[in-house]
Amino acid sequence: MRVARVDVVVLGLLAEEPLHGYELIERFRARALGRWTEVGRASVYQSLKRLEDAGLVDGRDEGGVAGPDRRVHRITRPGRDRLREGLLERFGGPAGYRSDAAAAFGQIHGLSPDDARAAVAERAEALRELVGGAAGDRERLRSASGPANAVARSMLDLQERLATTELEWLESFERELSRETGSLRPL
Repeated sequence: MRVARVDVVVLGLLAEEPLHGYELIERFRARALGRWTEVGRASVYQSLKRLEDAGLVDGRDEGGVAGPDRRVHRITRPGRDRLREGLLERFGGPAGYRSDAAAAFGQIHGLSPDDARAAVAERAEALRELVGGAAGDRERLRSASGPANAVARSMLDLQERLATTELEWLESFERELSRETGSLRPL
């Protein structure tokens, strides 16, 4: 059975060191992991519970000094094996870049020419924001040390390059739309 994306992220972060759930979420945010993986806060806590029930994570209550008890989560040997399995299965298989935007572009002929141009402009603006955000996150991580932070900076570089490449593609797509506006008719 395929390892869920959220489980790969959670196990990967716990492989570095034991963490409380909140610390795990903060580590996720600090590394800007949300720029390249879709994992929500609630799903992280659900994953922790599921992984603990499966024996892949060991959770122990730790008395809070100034607040309530917190649960510290540690990856187990079977958890490390499951992480390895989840990582390796993601490197193989069919390649491609799937996104909601790609699905919409594939059906853009269903829009009026004006709506199509507005959609392209909206996507371009979102990509420019992504480029700026990734650059800012990478700069913020510049002072953070450790191999995981170096990987996070590289992943931000990848996101920025993919967005820049898509922006270049959008320019040619927009030119094509301008030439073919007569063929774009609402369904």
